[in-house]
Amino acid sequence: MVDPKNSTLLEEKHIAEICMVYVLYFDEAQGHIPLLIFPDDKYKEDKKFMRPIKYHSIWFLSSDDLSALDHIDLEYKGFTYFGKKILTKSKRKKRRAGLEEETPETIVIIVSLPNDIEIFGDGLIRKLTETIQDKYDEQLYKIIESEIAKEQIIKTEKIKTCIQEGTEIKEELRTLITEITEDYFDTVIKQKDATSIKQQKAISFLSLIGHDVSHIISGVSDFSFSNIKLFDPSKTDKTELAVKAPLSISSIHIIEDSKELEIIVENKTDKEYNNVRVKITHVKEFFEKEIMDQLIDIWFQQEELLFISPILPHISEYLFFIIDDKNKDKLLSKRIDINLLT
Repeated sequence: MVDPKNSTLLEEKHIAEICMVYVLYFDEAQGHIPLLIFPDDKYKEDKKFMRPIKYHSIWFLSSDDLSALDHIDLEYKGFTYFGKKILTKSKRKKRRAGLEEETPETIVIIVSLPNDIEIFGDGLIRKLTETIQDKYDEQLYKIIESEIAKEQIIKTEKIKTCIQEGTEIKEELRTLITEITEDYFDTVIKQKDATSIKQQKAISFLSLIGHDVSHIISGVSDFSFSNIKLFDPSKTDKTELAVKAPLSISSIHIIEDSKELEIIVENKTDKEYNNVRVKITHVKEFFEKEIMDQLIDIWFQQEELLFISPILPHISEYLFFIIDDKNKDKLLSKRIDINLLT
């Protein structure tokens, strides 16, 4: 039996299989620039690998939406990318006219997880964002300064000092991300949750790629710290799989005659929702524009609502999201590419 005090879930050889963490910023001269990729920076220059990061919808949220949405998710080729945008303090001289040194830095943190364990994404992106902002709010701009300084052909002593300071902070940040990630996965796998089908599936996935989950299957209940059982589809009641999000998109259609987007959303629950805000935005040349903002006073249980939005010329990608207007909780978010609907 494995001693839980001495076991580490995230063995180094499996880290990239479980998750990757991207810390990026918006450079006023070059656009979206990665500062750090955990566990390995080698993918920075791989355009194909970085494609879902560069075009993630989180980049296009306005400042007003940062407080309204906890995070934005993107599903791409078997992975879910959880994105969160934050603004941090800055004392860096900006490279575009009209921006002051005190203009906040736009930092984006993205966590990538295989779809098999996407259940762990909400908690991990929240933990990473809160900790990084708490500990490095006044230091992240120094990493940015360091990266920009590396581009200089002639490096003075001042520039060398800037690079060294930023590099040290960056390595501290990488160590922090390592500690948070390892601690988070070690914690969630030890939670007692025998009724969660999604979590059972996720832990089964971890076992298949080589992680030690013997504490779960040992059968020695007196000493085990978890009562989670590995997911066995042959023993699962199909009715148990009916756990769904409270609001679900039933269908998305294009009305060709009027060039409109028709979205039907259903309240899957047995309770009413009050003061729910529905928004549709689109992105063009890195700027977001809102084309729908509708407040639903009462959304009855099992009720379907129809939302119709114009399709704008030369705009193919839209972001549809629903939030609780009172506490700003995200109820639903969906990236819609009309090219995939035709």
